[in-house]
This record gives sequence, structure tokens and C-alpha cells, in this order.
Amino acid sequence: MVQADFTSWSIYTGPSNLKTIIDNPDCSWIVGTWDGLNANTSKEEIKKDIDYRISIVIDAFQKMLPQMTTYNRHFVIPEFFFRCVEGPYPNIKVDGQDYPFEYIVKTIKAKLQVIIPDDNNYYTVIIGSTLTSNIDDYETFLASDEVIERQNQLNAVLASGNLLAEFKSHNRRSWKRTFSAVKSSNDSLDALNDFMLMARANPLCTVRNRGAYFHFNKTMMTEVETYVYEKQYESTVDLTMGVFDENNKVVTGGMITEWLGNYPSYSILSGDKHTNAFSTNARFTPAFYGYTDIGVEICLDHRLQRLRRTVDMNVQNGAAADNYPLFKQFVPSGGMQILNYSVAATRNAMIFNSDGCDKIYKDYTDPNSYILNGDSGQFKGIACGVYNLAYQSKWTGRDSNTYYSHSQLAFTTNESVVGGFNNALGLNNPMATTYNGSEENPSNTATDSYQLNVSSEPVAENAFALNQSELHHYISG
Repeated sequence: MVQADFTSWSIYTGPSNLKTIIDNPDCSWIVGTWDGLNANTSKEEIKKDIDYRISIVIDAFQKMLPQMTTYNRHFVIPEFFFRCVEGPYPNIKVDGQDYPFEYIVKTIKAKLQVIIPDDNNYYTVIIGSTLTSNIDDYETFLASDEVIERQNQLNAVLASGNLLAEFKSHNRRSWKRTFSAVKSSNDSLDALNDFMLMARANPLCTVRNRGAYFHFNKTMMTEVETYVYEKQYESTVDLTMGVFDENNKVVTGGMITEWLGNYPSYSILSGDKHTNAFSTNARFTPAFYGYTDIGVEICLDHRLQRLRRTVDMNVQNGAAADNYPLFKQFVPSGGMQILNYSVAATRNAMIFNSDGCDKIYKDYTDPNSYILNGDSGQFKGIACGVYNLAYQSKWTGRDSNTYYSHSQLAFTTNESVVGGFNNALGLNNPMATTYNGSEENPSNTATDSYQLNVSSEPVAENAFALNQSELHHYISG
């Protein structure tokens, strides 16, 4: 068994003042506002916000260094950690040379190069995700005819179905974990969902959700190795629907909203492995990992089995590159947890989830099955078919609403086997095994060898929905 440290930054990274756009339990579209330090979208203000977020990542990582005891050391932050008041960062060169995502990656890489000690240990830092768009001038774009036209179309749909009358200002909603507009028992809600399908099919701008994986052994390597991964599947809550104005009409509130943007589309039919310096795939093989892969899938990509779908794909069978057995599977998320049908890791492998938006559920399809009665605390047991050690954090935001974040660590067993994916079987493909024994008395030598320490970590007011966070440190041995 490989000895390793895992640290998750448990911090709520989603929007605040969340409400469903209509008062319907089946509605997954939310209004809300993003928190950030930028007063506007000038390069100076965007740089101020980004620099602060970079600084606290580096500070938190340095705080954990003395507590790490193994030679495999991991530090992971959730999805949506890097974003601004408008949601995605605009497409501007924040330092005169680099756009936001490139600036974040280059700056963190340079800082890690300096602060990681020369101790022959392997360090991994995963920076959750960064939201960016292809729009440079938000003020002009949001005032454009095409945006106003779509905004009017949305409000017409809400008015025609009397949906605005269903809106209740007290109807607070958490970051609901869903990915598509499905038919409901409410014709008016179906009309809203149909409108959003149209908007997604005809985006007025492009939004990207990318993260970076940093790998470094200062004794063995000359520079930090970096891999970029990109979210493939957009949920209904990766952005907000905007806000309500004084006339009870939906407006952008200065933000890039769900009905304006969409993620770029790309295929994994030839595998999901990095093949060049510009790849944004979910699999890669860092230095000294031999014939094994590391995998990172952001949030909904995990639920939709992105890494599981490419198990065993290889050049001989037509893939662009060999997809090696997955030795470590990371899930930085904003409302996701480890799911048994999505575990793609090989036997005796690690799965780690760092989430910034939600509780942990024993049954992913049952919203009332959350662990620990929805309170903060440590949990060890089976959730969504996965035997894991976890910690759930419960927060009160500045808006007096309740928010959550969590972390999970799990291991596959020595007997676990996952083979090539059959798309026709979907969720019914053979699943990995994360425990021995029965559901009533599960065990896993690797999982059971870990202890969990929790420490508080304050953050600046207005950077996130709340000023508190925690560092969850999983220690083996």
C-alpha cells in the first residue's frame, strides 16, 4: 500500500443569496450572486481578485507542509475557487501578458517552484477550477441587442406561464446537483426548461471551466510539471440565472448567466489522455508514474462517468494514446461526491473528492439521505456504494443562509476490477470494489489506516459567501 497525505480545502465556493427562479421543487435553475474582491472588470481589479486567491492557496499549502508525513503529498481545492463577481473572469490580459487562467497557472507554478522543499517527496497541488469567458468587455456585451432580446424572451416565458407569480423571496435553495432539463409534471416549468435547452443550443458566449494539476519532486525534477484539465459537462448550476430587479424581472445583474453562455464541446471517442502541451483531457501520466494514469474529473464529469468511460482504451484499438490503469482519481467539485458506478481507479488505488458546495448523501438520488443529519462532522462508512472516510462542513454565510462543503477519501480493494466501458450498459457496467465484507460491516485496510485532522482557515470578507473554511488533512499510518 502506498503511503500518502491528502489535504482538502473545505470551503464553500458557490454563489450566495441562492433561490430557485420559481417556487417549484423540480426546478434546478437558480438566481444568486457571486462574491469577489473586484469592483469592476478592469485588468487591475481582476488581477486584485486573482492575486488574493493565489496568495491564500499558497499560504494554506505552506501551512500544511509541516503536517505532511509521507512521500506522496496532495493538496486539493474545490471547483469554482477562482471566479469573480461577474462569474467567469473576462478575456483580458490581467498583467499585460497573460489571460486570467494562464496567469493563475503560471503564477502558482512559479511560487510552488520556490516553496516546495528539496526533500525527495512528491507533491501534488490541484487548483479545483477556474471560470473564464471569451468576452473582454462585459458592460458592452450585457447591454447588447442580442443579450437584451434573450433576457426579454426569458421573462416572456416566465410571464406566460405565470411562473413569476410562483416566485417567493424566501424560497432559498442549495446548489442542486443536476445536469439537464427534464420533463416534469408542471407544464410551465417544462416551458422554462425548453427555453433553456434553446439557449444552451445557441450560446451568445463561451464559458470555460478549467483546472490545473501541479506535480513536483524537487530532488528529482528541475521544474514543476503542469497538466490542464477541463470540465466537459455543464450542469444547470455552473452559473446563475441572474437576479430579480425591482419589477420582479430577471436581469443579468452584471453577470454571465446560464442563458447566455455554454461550454465548448469536444469528444472523448479517441480516449481522454493528454497527447500534447495544449491538451485539456482528464488523464495524464506525470513523471515517475510509469504505466499508470492520474485522472481529474470536475464535478458532473464524475457523475456522467467520464473517466470510467475510457478505461482500457488504447492505441491498438484506435485511441489517440494508451489510457493506462488509473492509479489516482481526483474529483474537485461544486456539489458532487464519489459514486460507485463512476469509480474508474484500478485495484489498490486512491479516490479523493474535494467539494465546495454540498452535503454528502448516502443515496445520491434521495435528497433526504444526507449523512450526520446535515451537521458538521467526521463520517466513515458507505455512501453511494463507496466505503469512505469523510468530513462534512456546515456553514452560515453572511446572507444568513446555510452552506456546505466536504471531503472524501476512498480506496479500491486488491480484488477490484474495472474493464472497458459498454455505453449500452451505462450505470450498470461492472463497478469497482471499495470494501470487503458486508454493507453492515465493511472494511478496507487502506481506508481504515487513515486518520483525519481538521483545522480552521479564515478567508477575506467578500471573497467568498462566508469568511470561514477548514483544511481536512487525511494522514496514513
